Amino acid sequence: MQVAQSAALSLRATLVNRRVVGPDAFVLELEVPDMPPRLAPGVFAMLSPAAGGSQQIARPFSIYDRPTAQRFTFLIQQLGLGTRELVELALGAEILCTMPLGNGFEVATASEDVVILAGGVGSAPFLQYVRERIAAGAGANTHMILGARSRERLYDVASFENLSFDLRVATDDGSRGFHGHVIAALAAALDAGELNSAARFLACGPSGLLHGFASFAREHKLRAWLSLETYMGCGFGVCNGCPVATQADGPLGAWPYARTCIDGPVFSLDAIQF
Repeated sequence: MQVAQSAALSLRATLVNRRVVGPDAFVLELEVPDMPPRLAPGVFAMLSPAAGGSQQIARPFSIYDRPTAQRFTFLIQQLGLGTRELVELALGAEILCTMPLGNGFEVATASEDVVILAGGVGSAPFLQYVRERIAAGAGANTHMILGARSRERLYDVASFENLSFDLRVATDDGSRGFHGHVIAALAAALDAGELNSAARFLACGPSGLLHGFASFAREHKLRAWLSLETYMGCGFGVCNGCPVATQADGPLGAWPYARTCIDGPVFSLDAIQF
């Protein structure tokens, strides 16, 4: 299931800290006032530099962590000019921030097995999720496979290693953990009986990972939810720039397309054509 959020606020946040967590990735910490006491894991914000620049359209980023009630972090991979301008802002700079947006992941009951698949910055929705599972006493039946091209791109893996749950890593080049991508690592763990095929499966990452997992999950009849990393123009349903086709016999079947920003970004696999 997915969890809807309260109405979003558009405000000016302040950049208070920045950490390098890989050769092209950063964690930005923002001071953001007036947020609800709890935000569901997987909701996101639209961010852009308040001083302007080439980034005329805000970018969507999952909320990564919440160190204090008024501070939030975002895991950002520098991919182009827009993300470079964000990560190169000076401490104290203001960032235009609209949040919370979208629907997040429902945190499963403590008795339910959960398997998380993440690639690259696709780990961003899951740090809060794992924390909440551990707080509920479900660390032992919470599993995560974090994948990357190489060990240095296992972005901020230390934040997950510091938590008491089952973390596995996979790298395409075999430099750390399982030698191969996360879907192959998942298949091997299921075949070995190390993971429960009746678990709740959650995934976020690049398009190739999500499409590969969607095919695998349908073939193996897994219960799955995906957080889509879709380009968005506005983030709150006005521009209609982030459609995803729905399943005619699924829970969104009355509509041929759903808007990722307000109907997602978290979707059950049986709701969308993906």
